[in-house]
Amino acid sequence: MDIRSGALENPKLRTKKNSKPQLHGGTMSNAPNNPEGNTGQVTQSATDHSGIIYLGLDLGTSQSALATSSGLKLNVASMVGWPKDFIAFNVVKKPIVYGDECIKYRTSLDVCYPLEKGVIKYRGKDPKGKDDKEAKAAVELLKHLLALVERQGDQKIYAVVGSPARSTREDKQAIIDAAEGLVDSVMVVSEPFLVAYGLGMLGNTIVVDLGAGTLDICRMPGTIPEEADQKTLFVAGNEIDKKFDELLKENNPGIHTNLSLVRKIKEEYGFVADGPEKIELGFYVNGKLATIDVAKELREACSIVVPEILDNVRELIVSFDPEFMGAISKNIILGGGGSGIRGLASVIESSLAEDLGTVVVTIVDDPLFSGALGGLKLAQELPVQEWEDL
Repeated sequence: MDIRSGALENPKLRTKKNSKPQLHGGTMSNAPNNPEGNTGQVTQSATDHSGIIYLGLDLGTSQSALATSSGLKLNVASMVGWPKDFIAFNVVKKPIVYGDECIKYRTSLDVCYPLEKGVIKYRGKDPKGKDDKEAKAAVELLKHLLALVERQGDQKIYAVVGSPARSTREDKQAIIDAAEGLVDSVMVVSEPFLVAYGLGMLGNTIVVDLGAGTLDICRMPGTIPEEADQKTLFVAGNEIDKKFDELLKENNPGIHTNLSLVRKIKEEYGFVADGPEKIELGFYVNGKLATIDVAKELREACSIVVPEILDNVRELIVSFDPEFMGAISKNIILGGGGSGIRGLASVIESSLAEDLGTVVVTIVDDPLFSGALGGLKLAQELPVQEWEDL
């Protein structure tokens, strides 16, 4: 494979061998290999055998999702926590806590978020974490996810892991380093490319993947995308949360909020168009319970991603082969957790149509798992010999 811009890179450089949807948190299911919905058909390769588990993994800033060739689908909040002291240990009754349990017991835990802006924060020689726990958090999260896979005996695990479209080599190497000793071989691939691959939409398509840490946009020209085909922006879900929290505090002095609370409100009510006139919710204001309409602030916060999407999608369309601009304009895929923001697809369509004519935006059926399922499909379709040659 050619070395290209982070969609599919040379596996020998990017692998290491072992010597209108709802948002979910912490769910697991045994799904068939061909799940219903337009998430791409996942099939068992003719070269596959029972001694291998193929795995697609979306390591997200907020949520991590995994799909395996054994039919397992699961997602876990991307958090790891350790009890602060022996009292805290008696409360949680575990030496280490993962996912949604970190939220439940957050006052008893030192909580670490191993991913920031879609990539692993800690880098061996250049630690970005505040202590050894921060450094271990990514490995511990991977250990937890892979323990749920239930590898049998000597089964090998071959994994495809998604990363932001414009990840650096260092970003990808951090994933490979974290996976060392946990899987037998790993390939790091552009996340929006995996969404497109899972859907089987490899030509004349643009994927807009709005996650918590990054907004990734990828043009699929019918070949492996090059650097010019991809964008990674950092105005994404977490920035919406910060803006929403800021606006609530600015317009309602004395209100008690935090990012966890506003994120839950966004996930349930978020909209940029076609939303309710009022969203009245209970908050404590100066220590007293009050009802506050948050619709205006929520819409304004969710709307901060719109200009970034429009400008970058437009750029990818108008720089494409002019004979195919009409086709690609009608084939825009919206994925990621942010695709659940009501009215986002219609705003993209109507805004771009002013300059480009007919524009069609389709929301993926399963935004939480679309990247993981695409990774699984790619893992299965690579010949076993190629995995072994890595």
